[in-house]
Amino acid sequence: MAGRIYVIGAGPWDPDLLTIRAVKILREANVVAFGRLVNPSIVEMYAPQAKKVFLGHKREEHDSSISALIDEAVGGAVVAVLKNGDPTLFGRGHHICRRARDRGVQCEVVPGVSSVTAASALYGVVLTDVGGPNSLCLVSYPNYEKLYDLAGADTIAIFMLGSRAGDVAEKILDLFGDIDVYVCHRVSYPGGGCEVVRVSQLPHIDLPNPCLVIVRRHW
Repeated sequence: MAGRIYVIGAGPWDPDLLTIRAVKILREANVVAFGRLVNPSIVEMYAPQAKKVFLGHKREEHDSSISALIDEAVGGAVVAVLKNGDPTLFGRGHHICRRARDRGVQCEVVPGVSSVTAASALYGVVLTDVGGPNSLCLVSYPNYEKLYDLAGADTIAIFMLGSRAGDVAEKILDLFGDIDVYVCHRVSYPGGGCEVVRVSQLPHIDLPNPCLVIVRRHW
């Protein structure tokens, strides 16, 4: 019997933000793969029966692990690959499914709660609003040079910063001056949150993963 792969959005950390669809799949999975940004209690609660596989974030390690997981599915296993946030936002969700389908394995992406929308909901960070900002651009850290191209957006969310928030400060200063920005770290984790800082402060901030900066052109 052919197996199947599900690439599941595990949300930003809090198990209560997991979707019902994700829980149903996890309860049937034979193999569950997840990295350090996924709350391990999600696996403990909803997939105690499954084989656990650690999923690294470095490209070579990640690609090697995905190949092994596809092999498991070829052999008949139901494989759940957990990604923090939503797997379609810098989570390689569609890439994984393309690789699986190339091997004849069915694959489905299951959406999850993104850290940027969770930050908005939990901490009152307005991304779009009636009579306020009405355009939102998302960019990942390695591509932050594209900020110049995105400068027309009302709100810009920069993902995957880790402790490198200062690296984007010069670009933001050039575009908008020393404005206030949101620094959101460990969204929905215990002790996580969003704080407002001046751009000039970013080089002096060292925050744990995961971290994102949200730039609002107009306050």
